[in-house]
Amino acid sequence: MTVPLTPNTQAILLLTAPLIVGRVREEAELLTPGEYNRLAGLLREKQKQPADFLGAESDQIISVAANTLGRERIEKLLNRGFQLSQAIEHWSARSIWVMSRADPEYPRRLK
Repeated sequence: MTVPLTPNTQAILLLTAPLIVGRVREEAELLTPGEYNRLAGLLREKQKQPADFLGAESDQIISVAANTLGRERIEKLLNRGFQLSQAIEHWSARSIWVMSRADPEYPRRLK
């Protein structure tokens, strides 16, 4: 089963997932589950979603998150698009598909 990544899942992976396999260190510190949960609450409060980090209003939503997590950190994480595309290719070749709690197909019991 191959399910394309939704923009919400892409943004969540950029913010929280290690995308490089091996000994290479991440340049930016990934968000911890607690930090992401706070960010998700902030987004809900502003009636936004993770995909908004990737859209036309990204500067505005990054500014909102920067107060809590730091602008440079968020921007470094979001600029890992090439690494994400490599990771997706790697996962697809191994028949691994990814979804996040932001996807409608995500099991409600796990939310």
